[in-house]
Amino acid sequence: MRSIILNAYSIESILKKIEIAISRGFKTTVAFIYSSSDHNIKKLVVGLESYPFVVMGATTGGEVFADKEMGINEVDGTILVMLLDINPSAISFKFSSLSPEDSYYKAGRNVALWAKNNFKNAAIITLTSGLIFDNDAYTQGIISGGIEYIFGGSAADNSNLKETFVFSRDNFSNHGVVTLVIDRDKVDIRGARAFGWIGIGKERIVTKSHNNVVYEIDGKPAVDFYVKYLDISPDEPIPPIGIEYPLEVTMKSGLVVYRAIMGVDEEKRALIFAGHVEEKSKVRISAPRGDKIINYVGDSLKTIMDSNENFKPDIALLFPCVSRKKVLGNLAIKEIEMAYKNIKAPMVGFYAYGEIGAYPGGYAFHNETFVTALLRERDR
Repeated sequence: MRSIILNAYSIESILKKIEIAISRGFKTTVAFIYSSSDHNIKKLVVGLESYPFVVMGATTGGEVFADKEMGINEVDGTILVMLLDINPSAISFKFSSLSPEDSYYKAGRNVALWAKNNFKNAAIITLTSGLIFDNDAYTQGIISGGIEYIFGGSAADNSNLKETFVFSRDNFSNHGVVTLVIDRDKVDIRGARAFGWIGIGKERIVTKSHNNVVYEIDGKPAVDFYVKYLDISPDEPIPPIGIEYPLEVTMKSGLVVYRAIMGVDEEKRALIFAGHVEEKSKVRISAPRGDKIINYVGDSLKTIMDSNENFKPDIALLFPCVSRKKVLGNLAIKEIEMAYKNIKAPMVGFYAYGEIGAYPGGYAFHNETFVTALLRERDR
């Protein structure tokens, strides 16, 4: 598996760089393209439609990449591309545009059935868009269809919380999915997840919720829980604070996940989270462990690399949460440096509004997390 990383601050410039790479003989099967929402996605798609390769695209909350030639980078406002030469018989691609009325669980299950119809031993890389997209139900649907390895992220828009997109080389959607299925018999894929938040205060009980909307905590309006605990001014918007101080959720199964606030239902005094929060789960507000969250990235990757001494990844796909960038500020580059130090392979990624990292053991959809997918092509 060979790769080239390209980066530019305009659509014209990135298309020119792609053309130069191809004219020099680089055989491209797949292009991962992560674009700042500052750019016109329709115009970008029009510029890509003449190419024969698969495009996995999403808008971002910032772009990250590293290799020997480009160095280690954490940037904003750019278009990031990884051109990948991978065995075409090892992949298949699907673009889906959904409506809010569709069943996200069913959509995920259909993706899983499609994937298994392509490859018996399938892994999935998927990107989603839409601020009300139910990523939790979608990923649960994929798992119900028998897929254990799922990686990806929810598209972002520079923390504006207005509109996000996924796109292929000939289509785009502000409420949809792009999915790449990979034959694990031909491509070895491993995953890592890093957290770094810690619950503070007394645990409370979710007394009323539905999917990703929490109405009551300890029998009181969910909004009041945040307003009182964080001493928020009535004029201060909750969602930005809810990204930095997510809800730590201990599910009935005992698994712990973190949930970021994406919106507020003022009329019902309810909180809308980026992932599901089940009734009767135990919750408390959590806070980042400062710059120590960087170490969690290193530890998660070191564990997987040390436990597989013969596994040397060809590339890495990174899906860190926008909250990590917000919390770390100028130190955000340190997380990317930590990842590259342990991976030692070309890597690209984007800051996401939600992270998908499922492999045997653990939960599929996350917030506040740093998800990494490591890929190595087996002998062709």
